[in-house]
Amino acid sequence: MNSQSLLAEIQELSKAEFNYSFSTDLNELNRLGYGCSGIVMEAHVLYFEIKNIPTMLKTGRRHATRVYKMYHHALKEVAKETGGLFSCISPEGFLLIYPKEKYDSGYAIDTALKTANLFSKTLHDTIEEQAHVNFSIGIDMGNILCTKVQSDNDTDRMIWVGTAINKAKAIADECNRPFYVGTSGTVFQHLDENHRYTTKKILGIKKQVEIWTTVSYQFENVKKHLHQTNLLKSFEDQ
Repeated sequence: MNSQSLLAEIQELSKAEFNYSFSTDLNELNRLGYGCSGIVMEAHVLYFEIKNIPTMLKTGRRHATRVYKMYHHALKEVAKETGGLFSCISPEGFLLIYPKEKYDSGYAIDTALKTANLFSKTLHDTIEEQAHVNFSIGIDMGNILCTKVQSDNDTDRMIWVGTAINKAKAIADECNRPFYVGTSGTVFQHLDENHRYTTKKILGIKKQVEIWTTVSYQFENVKKHLHQTNLLKSFEDQ
């Protein structure tokens, strides 16, 4: 490695002006230039977390890697089917991104519930043949910034930053089966009654019951509340 050449490149990045534009169009990402440029987008962020990768590694690296690839492939298909954007963020974390102008909070919640159903039911047995997996989904909404870290047009090679991503991850960290899905108060406030309540028979009488449980957690050293649910929906639900 030529340290002087690397130093010059880092110094150039350090001094470069960072240019960005606002957009609600995911197709704009394909036209994003490589370098100090980016796109800011107000969006719903679904952070999908494989919670027990360290435990899987004790079984074997090949099992952990195979499980990761299975989740990677399935989540990319979910994004394609639901109109979102898929991005890897860590060895155990993935993002599904839905621009706020096009997709409302109810749509984000439905997508999360359907995704949880997909992995806890439809794909569960096939994945469990490789390793026991625990996962969760955290949801928040806000402005996030995307920039390209490699010079091709694959959105897997882009990095997203923003408080909404960090909060979605913190919420996912708090959620555990059967409460696979958790959301911030910001998103919860935008939900209509159809996404807050469901109808259940109690002693033979149909009653409207809330599907969310409210719990406390710490985010950036501040006590906040998240809302989590064990209600799941299939992709066939309308």
